[in-house]
Amino acid sequence: MLQRGSRLRKQWRWFIRLSRVSPFLLVLTVSEASTMLAQGPSPSNSTQQVQGSQSASNPAGRSNATGTISESQLAGLPLNGRSYSQLATLEAGVSGGGGSGSRGIGSGELNFVGGRSLSNVYLMDGINIQSTQNQAPQSAAGVQLGGDAVMQVQVLSGNYGADMGRGSGGVLNSISRSGSNEFHGNFFEYFRNSKLDARDFFTPDSEPPPFKRNQYGFILTGPILSDKTYFMGSFEALRDRLTTIDSATWPDSESRLGIITDRNGKTLRTVTLPPAVKPYLELYPIPTGERLGEGAGEHLAPQFEPADDDFFTVRIDHQLTERDGLFFRYTFDDASSKSASGAYLFYNATESRQQYATLVMSHIFSVNVLNAFRMGYTRPVTIVRGISDIELPSSLFFVPSAGQFGRINVSRLSGFGPPNNNTDDFANTFQFANDMVVQKGIHGLKFGLDLHRYRMDIVGTIEKSGSWSFNSLDGFLQGGPSGTNLEVALPKSDSRRAFRQTFAGLYIQDQYRAKPNLQFNLGLRYEFATIIKDKYGKTHFIPDPVRDSVMQVGPMFKSNQLHNFSPRIGIAWSPGSSRNTSISAGFGIYYDLLLSYAIWQQRSSAPFYRIALRTNFDSTETFPRILDAAAEAKGTDRVRAPDYNHMTSPMLLRYNLGLQQQVAGGWRFQASYVGQRGNHLLRTFEANQYPYPIVQADGSLFFPPNAGPINPAFSEINLLTSDAQSFYNSLQLSVNKSQSGGLGFGANYTLSKSVDDSSSYSGGGGDYGWDRTLGRGLSNFDGRHRLSVNYFYTLPFGSGQSWLSSGTLAALFGGWRLGGIVSFRTGGYGNPSVNVRIPGYLFSTGSPNLLPGQSNNPVKGVSIGCETVLAGTELRTKDLFFDPCVFGNPAPGTIGNVGRNTLSGPNSYNLDVSMQKEFSIDSKWRLQFRGELFNVLNHTNFGRGNSSIFAASTVRDPVTGQTRTNIRRNPTAGRINTTSTNPRQIQFALRLIF
Repeated sequence: MLQRGSRLRKQWRWFIRLSRVSPFLLVLTVSEASTMLAQGPSPSNSTQQVQGSQSASNPAGRSNATGTISESQLAGLPLNGRSYSQLATLEAGVSGGGGSGSRGIGSGELNFVGGRSLSNVYLMDGINIQSTQNQAPQSAAGVQLGGDAVMQVQVLSGNYGADMGRGSGGVLNSISRSGSNEFHGNFFEYFRNSKLDARDFFTPDSEPPPFKRNQYGFILTGPILSDKTYFMGSFEALRDRLTTIDSATWPDSESRLGIITDRNGKTLRTVTLPPAVKPYLELYPIPTGERLGEGAGEHLAPQFEPADDDFFTVRIDHQLTERDGLFFRYTFDDASSKSASGAYLFYNATESRQQYATLVMSHIFSVNVLNAFRMGYTRPVTIVRGISDIELPSSLFFVPSAGQFGRINVSRLSGFGPPNNNTDDFANTFQFANDMVVQKGIHGLKFGLDLHRYRMDIVGTIEKSGSWSFNSLDGFLQGGPSGTNLEVALPKSDSRRAFRQTFAGLYIQDQYRAKPNLQFNLGLRYEFATIIKDKYGKTHFIPDPVRDSVMQVGPMFKSNQLHNFSPRIGIAWSPGSSRNTSISAGFGIYYDLLLSYAIWQQRSSAPFYRIALRTNFDSTETFPRILDAAAEAKGTDRVRAPDYNHMTSPMLLRYNLGLQQQVAGGWRFQASYVGQRGNHLLRTFEANQYPYPIVQADGSLFFPPNAGPINPAFSEINLLTSDAQSFYNSLQLSVNKSQSGGLGFGANYTLSKSVDDSSSYSGGGGDYGWDRTLGRGLSNFDGRHRLSVNYFYTLPFGSGQSWLSSGTLAALFGGWRLGGIVSFRTGGYGNPSVNVRIPGYLFSTGSPNLLPGQSNNPVKGVSIGCETVLAGTELRTKDLFFDPCVFGNPAPGTIGNVGRNTLSGPNSYNLDVSMQKEFSIDSKWRLQFRGELFNVLNHTNFGRGNSSIFAASTVRDPVTGQTRTNIRRNPTAGRINTTSTNPRQIQFALRLIF
């Protein structure tokens, strides 16, 4: 190892500072610096401080170059579930990852400056660790354990260097902790119990439902060979026993007799129940809650959702020579959970196992040249099974050979039946990368390559047990006289796939100091991925989805995407002699390559997996014989395929302009504009379930009756295309104070607007997907205002402090440290919807019309009144958040004129607080007590209201046999019955540190 006073080490430290300009590297050893270089990305092009200006950081130690979740954040801030990636939302422009209304564990989905969550890149020591579906690396328990084994997490959310790619979104790079020449460690346990928690707003009892969580583990670090070899080992376990209160909607006791009543119990109409329906109706529980009208009632019941997770990681660092070092890390995570699926009787049972192995080797050629090579292997596995808590007679199975009950979906009711998509996902990835840094005069060059090999083995049983969908409760009670849909996988369907693909990326980056106060960051990246192949030869395509009548076997895309060049440009200028002011700007192009996750859903498509789909038909003669009903239709196969001739790599253009000012006391203020435009984004739409539209005189579309589908050879064509666009603009303001005087502070405010044609690759069809702009609207993740504040504060009491420096009170009150996170965001947006199927019309719009003179976001003031709501009823309450009376039902064959995502939801506010104090046992051992309060004010954050405005009920005259369709306004439209975040929850912890 290099000696502390050696000239080489001094020069190398200077070189590291110039080549990476990352302030948290300035105190590292040569070995640590070189391994971190191999792990970490270059800083943002846009916010890079000019060399020579004073470094400033917020209380978490974030650099201005890249946001950083530091050791103090990981250890000090309140973190519900202890998934450290949730702390990324403390950065400006980053949203998502919020807690659920139950155990407080977030979904793991993050949106960086208007990007999609599946576009993000998650790294551990520079190795990609995403799930089989390109999601955040959370376990089946919904957490990302191992925060104690992480030294810091780099967060890149805006313009970053050419050394990062594979995705166009944000980057989270977790850097694991290493050992040292001294033995250190800590043992910990975090404990939670429902006896300490508040009751959820919608819990019917006075006490919260039972909940107990234990998280415990340890971390040990130290030497194996002094000054040469070190180790780090960490273990963490989660035992979570959660009970929630599920709110389901079931047929009430009168409707089981064919009597439909309103909310007051007044009879509205009667229907005749055929014998085939009665045994299925008897499976439904009788509602125990309030009457909801139109034959439905609310049913509240406890739902047990246990989760277990075991995590461990080990890292070995070894100094080979004075110039050569390496480390090896292995991580293992095994988890299982049960999660609700539609109603309290049914669950998804999920098991996951994640394994990551990394080897990083570095070599110092000279004080001006460093090379780092890394190899990685990852193996995420996820297995999901749909299960039922009640005995469902096999005689009632829709497909006896499936071995499982199917699903019954009725408009306005909760889905009945276990989840109908068991999956087994196995992925093996092999990764190789090399990075070299060369300091040559005023140029800091970095160049390298990434090479990944993906092996993805998947199988699923989607719709093998079949599902029936009815347009109303009346329709279900009568066996579906009109408007019935069905889906069922035909016998011998096989979804087993073994996708194989190779990805490669090359880059060069130059950090060029034109003047001491002027710096340019110039980079170019090139990426490509091979066409996805299946080991069994079961890939398919359809060149012309409108005219072709047969699916063909072969590559899904016509050609490789070979033009993915990504320039990255940044400039930073510090005017004046003090260098306390910095102006920066940047531009970059970022790609999402067409990797196997994008075609994950294509496995359940003809010709190898045949799903029969039949829509808007009379099922009274065939229910529940689903295979017989499917056989009566022609062209029943459902097709899922990419746009064979026109697929191209999704691309984001990101640009920004920023101003930063540092002032005395470690305060830093920053204002930035960040914009983004997406082109060729992926979306999926249904391309067949309607006839050719007629363009009317006013330019609107009319879909005629008794016609269609467009391609009669298939029932449904789900087409994956790359033609969507997105537009994002934001103003980001931040103020940060480096930790001093007992206080550290950071605050970020984002004012943004995100618009797109589709917010995910699996959606975006709208009513008529061939015209993508009809679906353009606010993004699903759009939040106009977002504020995040975090702080650390050491109370000014005790030894060495201003007050109570000695005595009993000093011992009692001294040494306490407070931490907190305050977050606020305006509500997201949703769609008002209709579910009306008219006999003879294949086309059915999902959007209502807006009445003249009314707002498409009616959430203020009072209701105008209609048949289900009294005029003057106050809006923005849990019983009526928006006014459903401003919407009308479109004429048959037409598209509703209300745009996508016009209804704003409730705002969300949360305050989390932590308190901790350390007690010295002796010179080496300390005991830390910690208390955390999540949603300490017990503020209720409501979920979205019911946005279904209209539904159709079909009634058959028992004498004449004639049917008539009645369109009714949903009496529960605008009603909220869920919360979006947890109520107040308290957690205690003890940590024994040495």
